[in-house]
Amino acid sequence: MNPSDLTDPQNPTTVLVVDDSVSVRKALERILAPQGFAVRMADSAESALNTLDPMPDMILADILMPGMSGLELTRILGDRGVTIPIMLMSGIVDDVTQRDAQSAGACGVLRKPFTPGELLPAIEPHLRAALAARVPAASGAAPVSSAPSPSAPAETGPLAGLAQVPGVHGATLYGEDGTVTAQTGAALPEAFGMYARFLLTAANVGGAHVSQGDLGHLSLNYGGASVLLLPHGAGQLACVVSGPDVAGAVLGWRASQQN
Repeated sequence: MNPSDLTDPQNPTTVLVVDDSVSVRKALERILAPQGFAVRMADSAESALNTLDPMPDMILADILMPGMSGLELTRILGDRGVTIPIMLMSGIVDDVTQRDAQSAGACGVLRKPFTPGELLPAIEPHLRAALAARVPAASGAAPVSSAPSPSAPAETGPLAGLAQVPGVHGATLYGEDGTVTAQTGAALPEAFGMYARFLLTAANVGGAHVSQGDLGHLSLNYGGASVLLLPHGAGQLACVVSGPDVAGAVLGWRASQQN
């Protein structure tokens, strides 16, 4: 993992660690702090709820703790409309644990104990997507308009005009081999490319098996961001959007490009 594009010394990416074990909290701090992350710690879920101002960029929370569990914490934050990625931790990770975590709204479950080589790649894509989704709001830019600014240079390339589609914060176009071929606005990591291809292939195969044909596109929740995934040319297009209701406008843009 290269933290240089995830952290800024003037405005570091913040991770809140929630665990009743002081040794676990200190171990996570020793892993994350040298990577440039600002680490905050809470010894219980109840304490974490009182330390959310300012809001961290990600939460790492143990599942089994005295009092409120990490699952309950995740559900409460989801009910409050908090969209930051929450990665849960547990000594036992089975199908039931995974299902409960997904149902609560967590982005995943890490099996304890884990190494830095397991932790950092696990949290990186979720942090990237969450930070990318917040780029338009953080920049203080005006809401995206369907008409480009007269003073702005005309966009060119395979994603020309996509950034002006209302509700689209950014997009990444992946080639057949999963590499990034074009980007605009808030972008997703190159590592997402192979998963994009796999998900669309699985959707199309599944659609054929249930006699629905090509399913066309997928709406995902990726690291707290809404992502629209669809085939485009010989590759796959992943758009960071304000919500799944933007799909129609993006499909309209794609149709205009194909005409």
